[in-house]
Amino acid sequence: MMNRNSITFSIFAAATLALCLPVLAAAQRTYDPYSRNRDYGQDTDWRRDRGYDDRQLRDSIRRLDRLSRDFDRDLDRELDHSDEDGTRHEDHLNADAKKFRRAVADLRNAFNGGNLDSSADEAHRVLDAASHLEDVSAHHFDNDRLISEWSQISQQLSVISEAYGIQGANHGENNRNRRRSVDDYYRQNDDNRNRNRNSDWWRNIPWNN
Repeated sequence: MMNRNSITFSIFAAATLALCLPVLAAAQRTYDPYSRNRDYGQDTDWRRDRGYDDRQLRDSIRRLDRLSRDFDRDLDRELDHSDEDGTRHEDHLNADAKKFRRAVADLRNAFNGGNLDSSADEAHRVLDAASHLEDVSAHHFDNDRLISEWSQISQQLSVISEAYGIQGANHGENNRNRRRSVDDYYRQNDDNRNRNRNSDWWRNIPWNN
């Protein structure tokens, strides 16, 4: 009699457990205090919330790579036909353009869409090199080709800055401040040259002795 009751109880317990398993599983999915299952099967990449994906970012870096080469070439041509041809200033500008170009190439090679941390340092170097290059070359932006290329470069830099969480707005503000300093420097030099020319106007007067 005891064995029969034990068997009956075991069967009842097994049946009850079988009926409860789906309920427990559903409850587990609903109650998840650590939010481990909340986003399961969903794309929670924060970059998608910003309106682009890995492919778009990779394409942006590739466009920047092409644009940096074009800007390097066209800036060199502009300098060759300017008053700065053959000066140390020309050498510095060309070196800065090539430094920016190399930084972009390094970012292109290091980029890993699944892990942006692996190329974060390269992204910082690109933005820093671009910031400096813009500052020192802005006085040549009356060249339509150069200003068009830099406008496109700036668009790609904004994408990279946003993607890597680098303070692009701060970069932009610093760029504007530094550009004003550079512009003021060249404007001051122009003013000084004009004053020097004006101060010598009397030398051209044909004095009668």
